[in-house]
Amino acid sequence: MSSRIFFDTAPLIYFLDKSPLYFDKVKNFLFKSANDNSQFYTSVITDMEYVVNPYKNNNQQKIDNYYAFQNYLDIKKIDINTEIASFAGMLRSKYDFLKGLDALQIAASHFYDCDYFVTNDKALLQVNEIKNPLLVDNM
Repeated sequence: MSSRIFFDTAPLIYFLDKSPLYFDKVKNFLFKSANDNSQFYTSVITDMEYVVNPYKNNNQQKIDNYYAFQNYLDIKKIDINTEIASFAGMLRSKYDFLKGLDALQIAASHFYDCDYFVTNDKALLQVNEIKNPLLVDNM
């Protein structure tokens, strides 16, 4: 069944960095979802968060692999606009624990009407505006 699936940053890091705890879970989910013709989404926030360590380590190959992976899976990239930023601000006013970047990710997912939000941040389960949060731990 085709779905619109938004990826928070951590699950993509788990997959691309071959995390011993989570790589297989994310890989299996990605392959199953791709076979179901699901559409993948993330935001430019994920780009910013992912490239920090490769830049620190002067690892351009890792950055190139990240973008090649996104292109291969045709991951749709959501830019942050005024509507998304405003909704994120509302979320932060409603949920005191919510960090700015998390609020932007959730708002991007919300505005693109994603069916699922893949994360491993258990605190985000408290955010009612996330349609169907999926924790990597529970995949």
